[in-house]
Amino acid sequence: VFCDNYLDGGYHVPFAHKDLADGLNLASYSTEIFERVSIQSCTTDAVSNRLGESALYAFVYPNFMINRYGPWMDTNLVIPLEASKCLVIFNYFLDPSLVGDKKFVEQSLLDSEAVQIEDIFLCEGVQKGLESPAFYKGRYVPTVEMAMHHFHCLLQKDLLSTV
Repeated sequence: VFCDNYLDGGYHVPFAHKDLADGLNLASYSTEIFERVSIQSCTTDAVSNRLGESALYAFVYPNFMINRYGPWMDTNLVIPLEASKCLVIFNYFLDPSLVGDKKFVEQSLLDSEAVQIEDIFLCEGVQKGLESPAFYKGRYVPTVEMAMHHFHCLLQKDLLSTV
C-alpha cells in the first residue's frame, strides 16, 4: 500500500497533502516509465526554499524511492514485514550550503514529517479497506496511475516466477 500510494501519479496529493499541493503545479505532473524505474515530476508554483523549482519522485523497483525538492533529497527504503505491514527507513540529504541554516532545516523536516503523517493516515485507511469484505478490485486511472500499473506488472511477474 505504501508503494501504491507513492506511485499513484500525484492523484492523492491535492486531497491528502494540502500544504504540499499548494506549492506544486500539479497540472505539470508527468510520469516516465523505464525498465525497473518510474519517475514522476512536476514544477512548483513558486520558488520556495524547500521545494525549489521542481519536485522529482523516482521509484526503483521493488522498494526504493528518491525524492528531490530543490536543495533537499530524501530516500525511502520500504521493508515488507507482513502482507499488510511495512517499515520505511527515511534518509535526508541537504545541499551543503544550507546545513548551517538551523531554522530552514528544522522547518523542512517538520514539513516532511507532516507529509509522512498524512500518508500514514491514508495508507492505514486503504489497508483497512483492502481487508474489508466490501472491497472489490478496481481499475487504474490510465492518465495518472501508469507508475502504479508498472509496479504491479513487475511484482506479478516476480511472484509468478517463484511458483
